[in-house]
Amino acid sequence: MNLAERFQLQNESPAELKQARDEEFTREIEDHKRRVDRARRALRFLKGAGETPLDFLAIGDSWYKYPLDGQLLLPPYDFGIVAKSQLQSMGNPNPIILNQAWPGQASTAVLSRTNQETIITLLENGSNWMNGTGPDGILISAGGDDIVGEQFAIYIEYGGAGLSGRFQGVLDLVQASYEDLFDLRDKFASGVPIIGHCYDYAIPSGVPAAGILGPWLRPSLDFALYNAPARTKAIHDMIEGFYGMLNGLTSKAKNNFHLVDTRKTIAPNKNYPDGWANEIHPYTPGFTALAKKYLAVLQNLFPGRI
Repeated sequence: MNLAERFQLQNESPAELKQARDEEFTREIEDHKRRVDRARRALRFLKGAGETPLDFLAIGDSWYKYPLDGQLLLPPYDFGIVAKSQLQSMGNPNPIILNQAWPGQASTAVLSRTNQETIITLLENGSNWMNGTGPDGILISAGGDDIVGEQFAIYIEYGGAGLSGRFQGVLDLVQASYEDLFDLRDKFASGVPIIGHCYDYAIPSGVPAAGILGPWLRPSLDFALYNAPARTKAIHDMIEGFYGMLNGLTSKAKNNFHLVDTRKTIAPNKNYPDGWANEIHPYTPGFTALAKKYLAVLQNLFPGRI
């Protein structure tokens, strides 16, 4: 069962979900190895005249791995920021990305013990990376799924009064996940930069993905009696708080963490092509716009390499 098939199941069992994830991750690892081998052969043919492509490890959630084109389940079943049709098709040369992201993962799941074991194994297997030692950087998309969903009701005050002081608690939890990643990187890939993003001002429209997953925002806001202006303000404040927490992490040089400011990227409406396809995911052109923001940050971080 692959990622696309998972989106066709409304009530998959934990065993089915784990099988789908494991199979998808294995396919990604095998495909990454083939791409690295092809790139190395091309460089040998060019006899050093070509630039070595950057090679990244990507971990996280549906903003990196998203199988819907808008609201439709269509080949190639991946339209997220780091997809082959998105960031991996940009720059010169195009980067290579080993994508180990999975939709719906909270930061605590991304950095779970099992996932950390996988990450460490990948980082230590230097021969599978273009530079022969490890990835040039680690891309992370995480934190949104810690907040949105059924648990979102915990972080808003009843009666439309806005974000609760409890929201700081979940920000602290997400920050702990990022700091754990920094520590893991220091031990197993010292000096490798980590690049993340802060999401965008989502629209609490009540629209699910493909009609079956979500919605993640509107039910909690309706439950807590939020009108339209109060809903908009709560989401704005949520994203600003998330951005502020991550931006604070960039200020510590030892973190070697770089934030892509993805705010105000997706159009604040539900109209194709550049708006929101559902509550928390854009149409494919929106993911393209997000990938272009990543490209600009990577070009500044790796001048002349992408």
